[in-house]
Amino acid sequence: MNDLPAFPQTRPLERDDKPLFDDLFRRFPPRISEYTFTNLFAWRKAYRFAVSRMDECVLVISQKGDAWRVFDPLGPQERKHDVITRCRDAAAAARLEFCRIPEETACLFSHKDGWSVREDRDNFDYAYRTRDLIELKGKDYDGKRNFIKRFKGAVAFQYRPLTADRVKDCLYFEEEWCLAKDCQRVEGLLTEKEALEEILQNFEFLGVAGGMFEVDGKVEAVTLGEALNPETFVVHVEKANGALIGIYQAINQAFCAAAAAPYTYVNREQDLGVPGLRKAKESYHPCAREKKYIIVRT
Repeated sequence: MNDLPAFPQTRPLERDDKPLFDDLFRRFPPRISEYTFTNLFAWRKAYRFAVSRMDECVLVISQKGDAWRVFDPLGPQERKHDVITRCRDAAAAARLEFCRIPEETACLFSHKDGWSVREDRDNFDYAYRTRDLIELKGKDYDGKRNFIKRFKGAVAFQYRPLTADRVKDCLYFEEEWCLAKDCQRVEGLLTEKEALEEILQNFEFLGVAGGMFEVDGKVEAVTLGEALNPETFVVHVEKANGALIGIYQAINQAFCAAAAAPYTYVNREQDLGVPGLRKAKESYHPCAREKKYIIVRT
């Protein structure tokens, strides 16, 4: 940590930062999906992530010109109010806001003069009970069970844990998926493609868990995730051939059973304000939403 520049000096987030962040997330277990090294590393180019430090805290900063978006400081909770306040004072020349701030930190600034705190609904994480996603019991999940039944009745498939020797097959699947979706013309899909490629190309180094469906020997679905904290598993990626009805419901259930069963909760990240994605995430009946906030000095 002492190798990091002191704020407002920064440097780009690097692959070799993994031990530092792994240790921070072990000591200060996060609840928001952004805070795994995998997520930060995979999206570092799209968000132009830089790192810095202030006192006992590490800062992750998305830098675009003079617009700086600082994530929740990584360090002791009792230091965060002071660190955020001093960051704003130290970076007076930048257009600076604090984003993806969890509720525990946002509460430190609520109703305080000189600060604006607002909910960032599009980035709320969806949390589910793991057993609900695996068992799909009850009337609420009738539709999910029916989709899975249709999928299993229509094709001969195999679920396989993702291993390093199958990464190339998954990359090929991603290329085909993106051709079908015309990713090159859709900025969000293109950056998502680049992030997935970063994870797959660094699969062993990052230590993520993965699963895939094969249909007639060909990869038709890929999903990736990892531990977020001791009781929560986070799903970073879930992509499938949507022409196969029920495949998304089936890969979700299979991956949760294979990789997330030891955890009480599954975090399936945010909906980004996309109506169809919001509807899909709500349809699994989350037990909670991890709220996030934007904090600005007024």
